[in-house]
Amino acid sequence: MTQARTYQHTPIALIGGGLTTQVLALSLVHSGFDFIWFSGPQDSQTETKDTRTTTIHHAGKMMLDALGIWTSLQEPACPITQIAVSGTQQATDRNKRWPLCWEQADPPMAWVVSNQSLKTACKTEINIQLSKQKILPVSIETMTIGQPNFLLDSTGKSWGCDLVIACDGANSLLRKQAGFTVIDQSRNETALVTSVHTERPIGTIAYQRFLPSGPLAIMPTSTQTASIVWSLPNSQAEALSRQDKNSFEDNLNAAFGNYLGRLTPASTLLTWPLKPHFCPRISKPGFILAGDAGHALHPLAGMGFNLALADVAILLDCLQNAACSGLTPSHASVAAAYQSRRKLEILALTFATQGLNRLLTRKSGPLYQMACIGMSFLGQLPAKRLLSDLAMGGRLASAPLLSGQLRSSESK
Repeated sequence: MTQARTYQHTPIALIGGGLTTQVLALSLVHSGFDFIWFSGPQDSQTETKDTRTTTIHHAGKMMLDALGIWTSLQEPACPITQIAVSGTQQATDRNKRWPLCWEQADPPMAWVVSNQSLKTACKTEINIQLSKQKILPVSIETMTIGQPNFLLDSTGKSWGCDLVIACDGANSLLRKQAGFTVIDQSRNETALVTSVHTERPIGTIAYQRFLPSGPLAIMPTSTQTASIVWSLPNSQAEALSRQDKNSFEDNLNAAFGNYLGRLTPASTLLTWPLKPHFCPRISKPGFILAGDAGHALHPLAGMGFNLALADVAILLDCLQNAACSGLTPSHASVAAAYQSRRKLEILALTFATQGLNRLLTRKSGPLYQMACIGMSFLGQLPAKRLLSDLAMGGRLASAPLLSGQLRSSESK
């Protein structure tokens, strides 16, 4: 006789300790779902101050506001009301207009937020809202897909879970154990990240230059400060990161041009290996991938975390719709709806970012020239309104939470 497996049961198991997991945990508790959050060991969450920034589009801002996160930010977020884009050979001196510009001021298209402020705000709300929830500071070692799914945590305890939501990052162990296909889109690139002081006011304009070596983004953080993300081949990024401050400053200014006057580095230079990827499928009955576990974008568009926020909003809506119909979180319709509703935005942004990076970082050639002509042409058309709409979010992915509406699982 086979001995029955002894385990503790939970309807939903949330796996991971990053920002996506934290936002999802708050969404679930606000909506009345029963879950256990396996957040990982406490020592793995002890970090030095994060000096990076995150760009949150308008829909994401409304979502974070509904969850109480936005109002808990300790540092003010900087609005983005204009976006300016230039190709490799297109001039960016202070006397010329950038070839592609569009704007949306009321409300702003997006906001630039300090990563540290965002993390602190999430933790503040978690301490308030999840005080009675089970947050286990353990990791998951193995998973067996079934009905229920079986998890073994790092203390040796077994769990039976109707729905497993894996938010365990780009190198997701659970994704691998569940047998999901991952399409790697890496180009051996590294991002250099730092903050700068701008000689001329940057205001609320975000800039993107496509250079032969890779795209350079400058995002406003205040009137005369900004965050830069400069994507480069690994060898060039390593060489630049080893330079002294003055040499790096000279190279940065040569790359961007003098549109904002002199750019002066104002924080430690960070290096960030880029490993964009996506999974053609991000769900199966009883199992969901969210955030970087399911997709990671090239940073040129600043949309990576916004894609994760849409995962959370749409998954929550799928769970709530199922609950209103008397269905469990593990019902096959939840996974099917999530897959269907996430497919368009994930594929569109994945191939758009990869395509732009490959096309506009060319030095020359007919394809590059056509792209530059098209960029200038777009700058003269009402199509700019479409670009603004896409930059604001909520167009390729729609869910109540992305409009700032938070409903309980009993609502219809």
